[in-house]
Amino acid sequence: MRLLRAREHKTMPWKNGLGVTHEVALEPSTVDGAQFLWRVSLATIKGSGPFSVFPGIDRSIVALKGNTVQLIVDGNPSPKLVALGTPFSFLGEAIVEAVNDGGETTDLNIMTLRDHATHVMKRLDLATVKTVTGKHDVSIIVFTERAQCAIGDRPLQAGAFDALVDIGFDESVHFTADNTAVAYLIGIDFKQPRSM
Repeated sequence: MRLLRAREHKTMPWKNGLGVTHEVALEPSTVDGAQFLWRVSLATIKGSGPFSVFPGIDRSIVALKGNTVQLIVDGNPSPKLVALGTPFSFLGEAIVEAVNDGGETTDLNIMTLRDHATHVMKRLDLATVKTVTGKHDVSIIVFTERAQCAIGDRPLQAGAFDALVDIGFDESVHFTADNTAVAYLIGIDFKQPRSM
């Protein structure tokens, strides 16, 4: 288990060239034509505009801070994405338009290669959730603000947008009593054995 600091996240342009993504972690794909089996990233939505299209990918997104955003997915409005709210899932090949009334929104994204992996994204209120145990092939916790946690007897101080990765199956992360932060747990499971 290791803590990836926000300043270490790799920065890259959006696929459609209209924004910037901060890549938290990914697993490269051995499938022809696919760049990854899964990818976790942070992005800043600076205004209204289209999302990149990712055929064959399943996506989930949640707003972490900033302005409320609504997605228009294949012509249908999504529930509004509010800061620290509920994740929203959609197909990567959908035509998606972000509607932002002004200001910026930072969001968290998980993408998985359909037919090879699935994912869940769950909101964690650390004021009440004191232990998280890895129950997926890959488990990642992304923090939205400062939080204290411990792995065994090793304490960790996480900051905003830091990510705890390589959480082993049945390995537990404990949160101290004075946490009031919100974090998001991402769980990824593979549909078939991966070639090594």
